[in-house]
Amino acid sequence: MATTVEFENDRVRVLRVPHAAHEKHPQAARHDRLIIYLNEGTVVRTVAGKPETLKHHAGDVVWRDHSQHQIENLTGDRHEVIIVEFK
Repeated sequence: MATTVEFENDRVRVLRVPHAAHEKHPQAARHDRLIIYLNEGTVVRTVAGKPETLKHHAGDVVWRDHSQHQIENLTGDRHEVIIVEFK
């Protein structure tokens, strides 16, 4: 499933990022950002070789500092987020 750019200007980029059931995304680098979870899900976020299991509900919003990371969807359902990335 492909990431799409929903909006972009000189200050922010808004991405829609779907994760298919049990999908493992390749490593990505992101700027400081807000992540808005569109549905419930459990993922493993790996940063610098250290995995962290995260559970979220629809509507949860979290802040993440810039990082290089990998995400793996642990559920049998699609997991989707909106990322508001600050430039």
